[in-house]
Amino acid sequence: MPIFILTIFLSAVLLFLIQPMMAKILLPHFGGGAAIWTACMLFFQAMLLAGYSYAHALTSFCSLRQQRWLHAGLIVVSLLWLVANRLGGAVPSTGEFPLLGILCWLLLSVGLPFLVVSATGPLLQRWFADRFPLRSPYRLYALSNVGSLGGLLSYPFLVEPWLSLTQQTLMWSAGFVLLAAFLLLLIGTQLPAERTTTTDASAQGATTERTAPRLWGYWLALSACGVVLLLAVTQQLTQNVPPVPFLWVVPLALYLLSYIVVFNRDSWYQRAIWLYLFSIGVVIALILMHFGRLFDLYSQLILYLMILFSGCVVCHGELAKLKPKAQQLTQFYLAMASGGVLGGVLVNLVAPVLLNDFYEFPLVLAAILLLAVLPWRKQLVYWKQGLWLAGVFAFGISAVALQWLFSQHDLHQQRNFYGSLSVRDMSIAGQMQRQLIDGTTSHGAQYLSAEKQQTALSYYREGTGVAVALQNFVPSSSERSIEQVHQRHYGMVGLGAGTLAVYGRSGDRIVFYELNPAVIEVADDYFSYLSESQADIEVLLGDARRVLQQQLEQSGSQQFDVLVLDAFTSDAIPQHLLTREAFELYWQHLMPDGILAVHVSNNYLDLTSVVRNHAKAMGLESFFIYTEPDDNNFAAVEWILLTNNHRFMRQIVLFQATTSWPSELNPAIQWTDDYSNLLQVLK
Repeated sequence: MPIFILTIFLSAVLLFLIQPMMAKILLPHFGGGAAIWTACMLFFQAMLLAGYSYAHALTSFCSLRQQRWLHAGLIVVSLLWLVANRLGGAVPSTGEFPLLGILCWLLLSVGLPFLVVSATGPLLQRWFADRFPLRSPYRLYALSNVGSLGGLLSYPFLVEPWLSLTQQTLMWSAGFVLLAAFLLLLIGTQLPAERTTTTDASAQGATTERTAPRLWGYWLALSACGVVLLLAVTQQLTQNVPPVPFLWVVPLALYLLSYIVVFNRDSWYQRAIWLYLFSIGVVIALILMHFGRLFDLYSQLILYLMILFSGCVVCHGELAKLKPKAQQLTQFYLAMASGGVLGGVLVNLVAPVLLNDFYEFPLVLAAILLLAVLPWRKQLVYWKQGLWLAGVFAFGISAVALQWLFSQHDLHQQRNFYGSLSVRDMSIAGQMQRQLIDGTTSHGAQYLSAEKQQTALSYYREGTGVAVALQNFVPSSSERSIEQVHQRHYGMVGLGAGTLAVYGRSGDRIVFYELNPAVIEVADDYFSYLSESQADIEVLLGDARRVLQQQLEQSGSQQFDVLVLDAFTSDAIPQHLLTREAFELYWQHLMPDGILAVHVSNNYLDLTSVVRNHAKAMGLESFFIYTEPDDNNFAAVEWILLTNNHRFMRQIVLFQATTSWPSELNPAIQWTDDYSNLLQVLK
């Protein structure tokens, strides 16, 4: 008995500890966007399905003797796989299909060991039912979710703050070796000689109102809705904050907690109470979808998580009420895993093709309400069913009406792996502007009147830090040629609407680095900054760090006079662009007297210590420039300039362009590719 408990608990910890770890390894290689986590979730859900399918086939078609030998052999092969394919090894380039690249890398890195880990839960529960036929195996399922929850929560609070990624992969590998030892010990000492059966249905702890084949579709739908809700809420939370393990782990932890609640004791799921709570959450969701920026980060986090938890308890509570006999246990888990994969496919593959924004969030809320009150559910009287269905209808009408209200001025909407873009015309202070919206954040604006089209707006207007750098740059090096003195060479990490092209003069060269091909299309088709710039413009597609590294290796330094870091995913700079290694790469592409301009405007994060510590480590001076909002530009703007150009430093001090730092320097905030912690910089 103890060996069953210990092995299931360890496998559950490993199962969910590896997910945020592998996703964090992938972040720097695929742009740092929220889609990386949903892609990883799709892989791990698919491998969970593979593990459950293996457990179901093994226990359904093989004798216990055959099960012993087959599973022991798989364990040994997986150990050899782990040795041959080191966790966190070289990551391939993104290519045209980043989702495919992520899935293939994960499969080669951790595919077979994860298959063994994912199969452990259902396999050991079925062996437990054979070994102890009068005990319910579903309590072990609740225990496995406790282990999963512990593994998840340990990552952002214990593992990530103290261990580098290299140490994390070594720790997980050691844990897997220990799990393999426990499994081999259990196989050799705890399995009965032959299967024991029982006809006592109550001893199996099952409800047999319907046969399993008729329930498959319902199991599948409920499980899929839970996963879609999890991914949709995570997308909403990470639109304005970098998608990091903390914001992945907390929603996933509540998702697991809902399983613990409903499967541990039947009485813990009271349908009426949880349906009312979820209904309140649906109303709140309508508000958050369109007015979320009016709430601070912590308020949004609490409200979104309340919606997620109540919705998952409803989905999983309905599943728990229909759990089958122990003999059908692996089939039940197989159906739930299939639903998980279906949910991941819907979010990763179907939604980006059919939907031009993140509409899966309101759609899954309506679907959960419908599944909970389906007309053929005998537990609800007809007037209550009618009331609930009317509520679902009202929610749908409200969601459509609000979406139409907020998108009626949209000229264009587009969604791909990297996020959701829209182009919108609006009147601000009596002047018509065209804005590029990424997620919920403006990434550039342009006046529509011909006489003002080449006026920089928003974060790039006159007086902002980047404008100061581009307009007032003066070389201080006597080693420059006459051509280098009179012709500027600028690099821009992040394209947006292309606003910074207005600062280019005749003879200047500006290179934009942009990850998202949709942004390039929109900047060319809906804005004229690039086409009307006096400078020679070049736009390079790809993650800036990768492209800059390739350029350094192939042709040497680009020798920029000013390099601008302005790459945002909605309202957040991807973390891999803010590490010490990234800043050292940027500086290698600058002239010795060049300027690195870093855009740090943010509603939720204070990134000043991150940048100041990098500047200090590289022996550079750093200056903070804050620009107040005005009638034509609602956003306050924060830039940090890093340089050793003494002529430029004297000039900006003389012009009183710099402002005092918004917070004290925290020397402990030292971000590298191997270590970073978002909790350090939350406002």
